[in-house]
Amino acid sequence: MRPTFLGFETQKRTLQLAQKNIDITGNNVSNINTPGYTRQRVDLYAESLSGNRDLRWNSKTTRLAMAGQGVAAYGVGQIRDIYIDKRYRQNVAVEAETAKMVDILSDIEDVLDNFETDGLQYFTQEFFNSLQDYANEKPDSAEVATICVNTAVNLCQLLNDYHTRLKEVENTYVSELSDTLEYVNNLLEKMNVLNDKIVKEKFHYPEEYGPNELYDEMNLMIDELATFGNIEVTQHKSGAFSVKMGGVTVLNGEEMKTNRILMEPYENYGEAILFFESGHPFNITSGEIKGYYDMINGNGVYAAGHQNGYYGIPYFQSAVNEFARTIAKTFNDANYGNVDEFRNMFEPAVEGAVITAGNIRVSQSWKQDPTMIGKARRLDEQTGLYFYGYDEQAGEVINVDRLDLDSINNNGATSYSFAVQINGVTKNIQFTSGTTKSASVANLKAAVSKEFPNTVFTLSSSGDMAGVILIDGDPVKVSSVAVGTSTALGVESKPMVRGDNDKKLVSLQNSNVLYLISQFDNKDIKFGNYSDFSGSIYEYISFISNRLGQTIQYEDSRNETAEMTVDTLLDARDNVSAVDFDEEGINMLNYQKWYNASSRIVTALDDLLDKLINGTGRVGL
Repeated sequence: MRPTFLGFETQKRTLQLAQKNIDITGNNVSNINTPGYTRQRVDLYAESLSGNRDLRWNSKTTRLAMAGQGVAAYGVGQIRDIYIDKRYRQNVAVEAETAKMVDILSDIEDVLDNFETDGLQYFTQEFFNSLQDYANEKPDSAEVATICVNTAVNLCQLLNDYHTRLKEVENTYVSELSDTLEYVNNLLEKMNVLNDKIVKEKFHYPEEYGPNELYDEMNLMIDELATFGNIEVTQHKSGAFSVKMGGVTVLNGEEMKTNRILMEPYENYGEAILFFESGHPFNITSGEIKGYYDMINGNGVYAAGHQNGYYGIPYFQSAVNEFARTIAKTFNDANYGNVDEFRNMFEPAVEGAVITAGNIRVSQSWKQDPTMIGKARRLDEQTGLYFYGYDEQAGEVINVDRLDLDSINNNGATSYSFAVQINGVTKNIQFTSGTTKSASVANLKAAVSKEFPNTVFTLSSSGDMAGVILIDGDPVKVSSVAVGTSTALGVESKPMVRGDNDKKLVSLQNSNVLYLISQFDNKDIKFGNYSDFSGSIYEYISFISNRLGQTIQYEDSRNETAEMTVDTLLDARDNVSAVDFDEEGINMLNYQKWYNASSRIVTALDDLLDKLINGTGRVGL
């Protein structure tokens, strides 16, 4: 190194750049925990001078350029990987979208979590059980019929509750979407202001460099914006950034403009209708806003207008409404409500409205007459008019006055038997005599009741026993009653047949309630538009519960995959852009050694220059 001012100039630059590297390394370490900070470095290159002859230090004949002029720097740059940034922002949008969808679906699940346990399944089963209990009684049993009304009221109240709570979920997330759009618009305004600052600062930097700290601030905002929708980022020569969302420019760095995202008043349409301030339609493919949009507008097969086919809040509202509407129509029609509105078991709270989960209730006519459903519709053959009344079925009174009960008590035998033939089926009735005629009757009644439960007995005027036999609660016509020929029954004993003086016993039947019960097993009930489901009432409950569970599982799986991808990309980006304390510590030591070495050269140059100036050209010294 020549001991001239040119040599000092070379080492001055070296010391300055060594110091600058130490400064930047210290700055990196200082910002190791600063959110969004990107590791910086000084971009160096070997200094050289032009080959222009006028700039050569030596004679024109040597033609030696000025080489060995030390080191210079282009500027202080950031260490970023544009490809990793792009992939991270694409995947973080998917992660934010699926996370929001899982949150909303989980809130729906909180409302419908007991669908198949102690919720809709349970109250539907209670309604079914009450109808069964009623069917086992006479249709004019008002007390049991009232229980049916009460269980139906409970079922309606549960559906009303589902409607209210799902509406609360809907209102919550519509409000959140509105707040989110406002936040995004404010974020775009901040980015626009920052763009203006960047452009003003960039004026003082060479083309390839700029205000790194402002770039970090902008990239942090861009990362946040990426969570709301799929974006494309462009940086201009001025240093400003432009951003597209869903293919539409939302931040224009060249014109310093923003394009706000707006929403039509939700209460006017019942749908989330989004659009850009520029008039462009809002079509994004991922991001938190899309998660809101799909869950608020996701109405499955019931979708109309701006709604879509996702299974979101409106779909499960529609599913519950369809259950209410279908169960009301099924039982109303089964109870002749399709021909007489006063026979409807269910009705809307507002007359003339379409039945939904929110307005379904037990009809006033059923509440006023709980036994209404026990009355069947019949045609009066004489008048040709229909009327409603309890079903009646006649039973045969069997004349058994040939069975001489006195002879039973007086013939000395202790046990007796006779055969009863009913519709071709013969059963033997065995009984023991008592000490009195009434005791024998009691024993006979007990023996007959054992074989034929619920038997109705009467006594003839002569004190002999007659009865009508019931099987499984229904009166049956007795084709014949035969008494055994045992002499123990007395000389008068012989086969018994129905006498001319038989009477008719009337039994009220619950055929209409039994028909209503059969609707629970009807597997041809259609639920929903386009036949979303066809099957029984219980199967539909399971279908909706399973659909909710499967939707949550699917979105949760998507979210886990996106989250893993984002974590991997964050690690990759940190490996490139984040500050590593160990690495910066090594850099600090290297730059310090560089500085120390350059300082020693300056000291050596100073000694040489001192010798050149003060120790040469003096004769005799």
